[in-house]
Amino acid sequence: MKPAGLFLKAMRRDRDQENDNIVNIDGSRFTGTGRNRYSKGLLSRITPEHIGAAVFLLVFIYLCINLYIYATKEQVSIYEVQAQNLSYDRSYPAVCIRDEQLVSSGYSGYVNYYIQNGRKCAKSSVVYSVDASGSNVYTALNASLEDISLSSDEIRKIKSDISGAMKSYNGADLTWTEGFKTSLVETLYDYVSRNTLAEMDRLSASGNSSSDFHSVRSDRSGVISYTADSLCGLDAAGIDADLIKNNTIQPYSLRKTGLVSSGEPVYRICDNEEWSIVALVTEDFYINNLETRDVTVYINGGVTPVKGQLKLLRKDSDYLAQIILDEYMSSYMDTRFVSIEFDYEDEAGLKIPRTAITQKGYYIVPLTVFSAEEGAGGYVLKRETYDAATGAVAYEDIYPKKYYSDGYYAYLDTTLVNEGDIICNPDTGERVKIATVNYLDGVYCVNKGYYVFTRIEKLRSNDEYTIVKKGTKDGLRLYDHIALNAADAVEGKIIY
Repeated sequence: MKPAGLFLKAMRRDRDQENDNIVNIDGSRFTGTGRNRYSKGLLSRITPEHIGAAVFLLVFIYLCINLYIYATKEQVSIYEVQAQNLSYDRSYPAVCIRDEQLVSSGYSGYVNYYIQNGRKCAKSSVVYSVDASGSNVYTALNASLEDISLSSDEIRKIKSDISGAMKSYNGADLTWTEGFKTSLVETLYDYVSRNTLAEMDRLSASGNSSSDFHSVRSDRSGVISYTADSLCGLDAAGIDADLIKNNTIQPYSLRKTGLVSSGEPVYRICDNEEWSIVALVTEDFYINNLETRDVTVYINGGVTPVKGQLKLLRKDSDYLAQIILDEYMSSYMDTRFVSIEFDYEDEAGLKIPRTAITQKGYYIVPLTVFSAEEGAGGYVLKRETYDAATGAVAYEDIYPKKYYSDGYYAYLDTTLVNEGDIICNPDTGERVKIATVNYLDGVYCVNKGYYVFTRIEKLRSNDEYTIVKKGTKDGLRLYDHIALNAADAVEGKIIY
């Protein structure tokens, strides 16, 4: 055996001899070999995988316990009352009506126009001309148009219109292209019309006109348009929900590039700045605005507020709102269908979800049946009781701590009195039998850990939220917590 091996063997023998002198607590002799073998075997079995599995098992058990608690626990959704203005982000489809007339040509021939589309013309202004012979005047005018070039500003404006239209186009509505084409053609016509009138005056002065050439003047002042649609001359009486929903009616151009026949419409004129927008609204809007007269609207998602007078209309089951305006008519001269949003930013209050609102029944009694008792610290109701054995009549005092009054009646909780009770005022002799139930709007407050019905006064509503009045007696307060779903609440029930 090698010297190194002899050395290690001697060291083991010395260690074993030392261990032979160690005695375990139970009196047995301790051997180092056994201790090392036991410790090494236990630790070798605990691996990182075992530790990870144990942690995962504990987490899984924890999640299962929480899922069970969540599934068996009553779910209460709470909403915190906020002081906000009601946001009316809903747009209503609408149709525009105005005092408009189609003007027909009194002559047949070749036509030229001199007033820009959407511009206001004065009475006796030359709107268009007709050359019945097609002679030198019409030929000269068309020849002059070939030499017209657009300025840099006009070209920049057309490019801007095209770029803006391309950004807003999504490819889903193919009818949009026809409307944009009409608008672009009208813009080009407007740019050349200012030169046409000057050229006509020059030709007339030079003697190149003939007896077959007619300059037609307007018999009234108004805004000129060279587009029309099948709804021209529409009034509020002819509007219903189907017409507003069927907003696919497209305008057509009245401009003629060649011959026009006598009696054929050549332009449209609006001689009155007053116009209207008739919108299809909801029943809630109709009810909430029965007393409203002045409104502010935004047209087609614009940022300019437009003020007008509101007139509500009802046709069968449809609710319509007519907004009468006296400005911006020329801006929407060629627009028939729009969408509008009503602005109620001045209507401030407490904003709550509509799902939180419910109703509760109360017995009502006249305020005159209350008796004043200064010693009791206020007003008291006296319930009449009758002793059948003795025939004696007595009075039981009822002190309602909280009740709502509309100025004529007091609303009493149904737990305070019973149907059929007789309430009387001994001073006046008035007797009232408890029988009539009326309902109040309210929500369930949960500030105290249980459901408490709290009365509210509605101001306005939209599809999702309602604005209620602030500062009402025993009513809602800012930052109160209420049940989000009133249908799931039970008054007096404790919330765990």
